[in-house]
Amino acid sequence: MTQPPAPNPILAVWTTPFEAPPFAQIAPEAFRDAFEEALAAHDREIDAITADRAPPSFENTIAAIERSGRPLRSVTSLFWALAGAHTNDTLVAIEREISPRLAAHSNKIRTNAALFRRVEALWRGRNTLGLNPEQARVLERYDVSFQRAGAGLDAAAKARLAEIVERLAALGTDFSQHVLADEQSYVLELATEDDLAGLPDFLRAAAREEAQERGLAGKHAITLSRSSVENSLSTSSVA
Repeated sequence: MTQPPAPNPILAVWTTPFEAPPFAQIAPEAFRDAFEEALAAHDREIDAITADRAPPSFENTIAAIERSGRPLRSVTSLFWALAGAHTNDTLVAIEREISPRLAAHSNKIRTNAALFRRVEALWRGRNTLGLNPEQARVLERYDVSFQRAGAGLDAAAKARLAEIVERLAALGTDFSQHVLADEQSYVLELATEDDLAGLPDFLRAAAREEAQERGLAGKHAITLSRSSVENSLSTSSVA
């Protein structure tokens, strides 16, 4: 009998202290499936909002949009945290794949004609809805964000805008990855005792270990990681 696949730990309910992500259980490759599931779930939630036959209200439109996409926000937050602080080749590849898709997904929602009609109907009738100040402000920001995203454009203009948004996302990812690669590759070699002047023992030990990992046996190395460069700059007595 075929066993069902194990649940993706990225999408599971985390029972860890403070509901922290179970990093030890998360393989980078799992993000691809997690994004697919989360994106599809968000699409279904938006479709349900636009398919609602009830007249638009703050609750069934604006509040519903606010509640939607929670799994996607969770996956995205976890992914960017790892991609920015503990990346690897797999995460780099997924980042290149997913950045344009996330941009396209967001753009598709903000240019959804049916959704925009509901938001616009609420905005036009805002003075009759009995909204409190917070709700009124949220509605205003939704109307502005849809307008700025091009929700009122014709089909050809929307398609062109989508191309630009996805291209910008891809270029932004390229740039950030190049910057990260430069930061990771940079190393300041400390070869003599004079170079180490003022550095405390714990920082010397860390710099020696860093040098060994980079094939610089017998030397010390300072990198651009915060714990390395900030401590060295604040303690070094080298002029």
